[in-house]
Amino acid sequence: MTDTVVLFAGHRVDQAERAPPRFPPACEEKARLAIRCVMQRIVGESQGPVLGIGGAADGGDILFHEVCEELGIPSEVCLALPAAQYVGTSVHASWTDRFYRLLRTHTAKTLDPVSGDVWLRDHEWQLRRAHEDHARRTVLVALTEAGEAGLPGGTSGMVRMAMERGMEVIRLNTREICA
Repeated sequence: MTDTVVLFAGHRVDQAERAPPRFPPACEEKARLAIRCVMQRIVGESQGPVLGIGGAADGGDILFHEVCEELGIPSEVCLALPAAQYVGTSVHASWTDRFYRLLRTHTAKTLDPVSGDVWLRDHEWQLRRAHEDHARRTVLVALTEAGEAGLPGGTSGMVRMAMERGMEVIRLNTREICA
Protein backbone atom coordinates (compact mmCIF):
# COMPACT_ATOMS: atom_id res chain seq x y z
CA MET A 1 0.00 0.00 0.00
CA THR A 2 1.18 3.52 -0.79
CA ASP A 3 2.04 5.54 2.31
CA THR A 4 2.33 8.96 0.66
CA VAL A 5 0.85 10.31 -2.57
CA VAL A 6 2.45 13.46 -3.95
CA LEU A 7 0.30 15.33 -6.44
CA PHE A 8 2.19 17.93 -8.44
CA ALA A 9 1.03 21.10 -10.18
CA GLY A 10 3.40 23.66 -11.60
CA HIS A 11 3.99 26.45 -14.01
CA ARG A 12 5.10 25.90 -17.55
CA VAL A 13 8.35 27.42 -18.72
CA ASP A 14 7.84 31.01 -19.91
CA GLN A 15 7.66 31.79 -23.57
CA ALA A 16 10.17 34.43 -24.68
CA GLU A 17 7.61 37.24 -24.80
CA ARG A 18 6.23 36.72 -21.26
CA ALA A 19 6.51 39.85 -19.14
CA PRO A 20 7.08 39.87 -16.30
CA PRO A 21 8.86 36.52 -16.25
CA ARG A 22 7.37 33.82 -14.04
CA PHE A 23 9.46 30.71 -14.82
CA PRO A 24 12.18 31.65 -17.32
CA PRO A 25 13.96 28.81 -19.15
CA ALA A 26 17.23 29.74 -17.43
CA CYS A 27 15.62 28.76 -14.11
CA GLU A 28 15.06 25.11 -15.06
CA GLU A 29 17.92 23.68 -12.97
CA LYS A 30 16.98 25.78 -9.93
CA ALA A 31 13.39 24.55 -10.19
CA ARG A 32 14.59 20.94 -10.58
CA LEU A 33 16.70 21.31 -7.42
CA ALA A 34 13.76 22.79 -5.46
CA ILE A 35 11.49 19.92 -6.54
CA ARG A 36 14.22 17.38 -5.72
CA CYS A 37 14.76 18.85 -2.24
CA VAL A 38 11.07 18.75 -1.34
CA MET A 39 10.68 15.23 -2.71
CA GLN A 40 13.71 14.01 -0.74
CA ARG A 41 12.18 15.52 2.40
CA ILE A 42 8.82 13.85 1.72
CA VAL A 43 10.50 10.48 1.12
CA GLY A 44 12.45 10.92 4.35
CA GLU A 45 9.24 11.58 6.29
CA SER A 46 7.37 8.69 4.66
CA GLN A 47 6.67 5.45 6.48
CA GLY A 48 6.48 3.46 3.25
CA PRO A 49 6.17 3.73 -0.53
CA VAL A 50 5.65 7.12 -2.18
CA LEU A 51 3.72 7.65 -5.43
CA GLY A 52 3.88 10.76 -7.62
CA ILE A 53 0.99 11.98 -9.77
CA GLY A 54 1.08 14.91 -12.17
CA GLY A 55 0.48 16.24 -15.65
CA ALA A 56 3.14 16.35 -18.35
CA ALA A 57 3.35 19.98 -19.42
CA ASP A 58 6.75 21.48 -20.11
CA GLY A 59 8.40 23.00 -17.07
CA GLY A 60 7.33 21.91 -13.61
CA ASP A 61 5.34 18.80 -14.58
CA ILE A 62 8.06 17.16 -16.63
CA LEU A 63 10.72 18.15 -14.08
CA PHE A 64 8.62 16.53 -11.33
CA HIS A 65 8.42 13.19 -13.15
CA GLU A 66 12.12 13.30 -14.00
CA VAL A 67 13.01 13.97 -10.35
CA CYS A 68 10.73 11.14 -9.22
CA GLU A 69 12.52 8.81 -11.62
CA GLU A 70 15.94 9.96 -10.37
CA LEU A 71 14.85 9.24 -6.79
CA GLY A 72 13.27 5.87 -7.60
CA ILE A 73 9.73 7.10 -6.93
CA PRO A 74 7.08 5.66 -9.27
CA SER A 75 4.96 8.38 -10.85
CA GLU A 76 1.82 8.42 -12.95
CA VAL A 77 1.34 10.83 -15.85
CA CYS A 78 -2.16 12.35 -16.11
CA LEU A 79 -3.08 13.83 -19.49
CA ALA A 80 -6.06 16.13 -19.77
CA LEU A 81 -6.13 15.52 -23.53
CA PRO A 82 -4.90 12.81 -25.90
CA ALA A 83 -1.11 13.05 -26.28
CA ALA A 84 -1.02 14.85 -29.65
CA GLN A 85 -3.50 17.48 -28.48
CA TYR A 86 -1.72 17.81 -25.14
CA VAL A 87 1.58 18.55 -26.89
CA GLY A 88 -0.15 21.20 -28.99
CA THR A 89 -1.50 23.02 -25.94
CA SER A 90 1.02 22.37 -23.17
CA VAL A 91 4.46 21.42 -24.44
CA HIS A 92 6.97 23.79 -26.09
CA ALA A 93 8.81 22.25 -29.04
CA SER A 94 12.08 22.11 -27.08
CA TRP A 95 10.40 19.83 -24.48
CA THR A 96 8.61 17.46 -26.88
CA ASP A 97 11.23 14.70 -26.74
CA ARG A 98 11.10 14.74 -22.93
CA PHE A 99 7.29 14.55 -23.02
CA TYR A 100 7.27 11.49 -25.28
CA ARG A 101 10.01 9.86 -23.18
CA LEU A 102 7.70 10.19 -20.16
CA LEU A 103 4.93 8.44 -22.05
CA ARG A 104 7.29 5.57 -22.94
CA THR A 105 8.64 5.13 -19.40
CA HIS A 106 5.69 5.93 -17.10
CA THR A 107 2.15 4.81 -16.53
CA ALA A 108 -0.04 7.36 -18.34
CA LYS A 109 -3.78 7.95 -17.99
CA THR A 110 -5.90 10.21 -20.18
CA LEU A 111 -8.96 12.08 -18.92
CA ASP A 112 -12.19 10.91 -20.52
CA PRO A 113 -13.49 13.54 -22.96
CA VAL A 114 -16.68 15.29 -21.89
CA SER A 115 -17.89 18.88 -22.04
CA GLY A 116 -16.69 21.63 -19.73
CA ASP A 117 -13.39 23.29 -18.90
CA VAL A 118 -10.87 20.52 -19.57
CA TRP A 119 -8.22 21.99 -17.23
CA LEU A 120 -10.61 22.40 -14.32
CA ARG A 121 -11.90 18.84 -14.86
CA ASP A 122 -8.27 17.70 -15.05
CA HIS A 123 -7.59 19.19 -11.60
CA GLU A 124 -10.67 17.52 -10.13
CA TRP A 125 -9.66 14.20 -11.72
CA GLN A 126 -6.08 14.38 -10.44
CA LEU A 127 -7.28 15.27 -6.93
CA ARG A 128 -9.57 12.21 -6.98
CA ARG A 129 -6.71 10.00 -8.26
CA ALA A 130 -4.48 11.24 -5.43
CA HIS A 131 -7.00 9.98 -2.88
CA GLU A 132 -7.75 6.62 -4.56
CA ASP A 133 -4.89 4.82 -2.81
CA HIS A 134 -6.16 5.92 0.62
CA ALA A 135 -2.60 6.83 1.54
CA ARG A 136 -1.71 7.93 5.05
CA ARG A 137 -0.50 11.27 3.63
CA THR A 138 -1.57 13.11 0.49
CA VAL A 139 0.27 16.29 -0.40
CA LEU A 140 0.18 18.76 -3.28
CA VAL A 141 3.55 20.19 -4.30
CA ALA A 142 2.96 23.34 -6.33
CA LEU A 143 5.59 25.24 -8.33
CA THR A 144 3.88 28.62 -8.43
CA GLU A 145 4.12 32.26 -7.44
CA ALA A 146 3.17 33.11 -3.86
CA GLY A 147 -0.21 34.79 -3.62
CA GLU A 148 -0.97 34.31 -7.31
CA ALA A 149 -4.69 34.59 -8.10
CA GLY A 150 -4.61 32.95 -11.53
CA LEU A 151 -7.18 31.00 -13.46
CA PRO A 152 -9.36 28.23 -11.97
CA GLY A 153 -7.74 25.68 -14.33
CA GLY A 154 -4.21 26.93 -13.65
CA THR A 155 -1.73 26.01 -10.95
CA SER A 156 -3.17 28.44 -8.41
CA GLY A 157 -6.60 26.93 -9.07
CA MET A 158 -5.24 23.49 -8.19
CA VAL A 159 -3.73 24.93 -4.99
CA ARG A 160 -7.08 26.44 -4.04
CA MET A 161 -8.97 23.21 -4.76
CA ALA A 162 -6.48 21.14 -2.73
CA MET A 163 -6.71 23.52 0.22
CA GLU A 164 -10.52 23.47 0.09
CA ARG A 165 -10.31 19.66 0.43
CA GLY A 166 -8.01 19.96 3.43
CA MET A 167 -4.98 18.61 1.56
CA GLU A 168 -1.49 19.50 2.70
CA VAL A 169 0.07 21.96 0.24
CA ILE A 170 3.77 22.71 -0.20
CA ARG A 171 4.41 25.76 -2.37
CA LEU A 172 7.65 26.27 -4.25
CA ASN A 173 7.71 29.99 -5.06
CA THR A 174 9.15 30.61 -8.53
CA ARG A 175 9.97 34.25 -7.68
CA GLU A 176 12.26 33.06 -4.86
CA ILE A 177 13.64 30.05 -6.72
CA CYS A 178 14.42 31.98 -9.91
CA ALA A 179 15.81 35.12 -8.24
